[in-house]
Amino acid sequence: MSKIALDLLLIALLSVTAFWCVRVHRRLVALRADRGDIAAFVESLATATARAERIVQELKAASGEAVVAREAQESAARDRRGELERTVEAAQKMARRLEDALGQGARLVAELKARQDAQALRAAQPEPASAPAPAAAEPAAGPAAPRRRVRDDLLEALQKLR
Repeated sequence: MSKIALDLLLIALLSVTAFWCVRVHRRLVALRADRGDIAAFVESLATATARAERIVQELKAASGEAVVAREAQESAARDRRGELERTVEAAQKMARRLEDALGQGARLVAELKARQDAQALRAAQPEPASAPAPAAAEPAAGPAAPRRRVRDDLLEALQKLR
């Protein structure tokens, strides 16, 4: 009996093994049939990976170029800023000099006006006969003579400013 039981157990185990062998064989056949699909998937994966690597390299190059361009723009902006600062400083100095010149010019004009008024007063007053006439000291050329003298005085004052 033990021999029959052992034979039955062996038959059962062999049946299970045969069943699993058939099942594995079917899976291998299906796998071989899908092998083309797997190869196509692996090939598309390799292509996508190569494309991604190329894009990453292009992005690195583009970012490098962008950094160089940004640094060049920053340098140009710093240079322009320096130029503008120097221009503003020169303009401020020029404005101060103009203000000073205007102040001095105003003082000179006031002095000249006072001189002209004094001369007009002297001319309006009767002069003593013994004093020489102012016309003799300065040749009178009509109404343009006082103007010329004022112009000459202004030019002289401006030359002194330099």
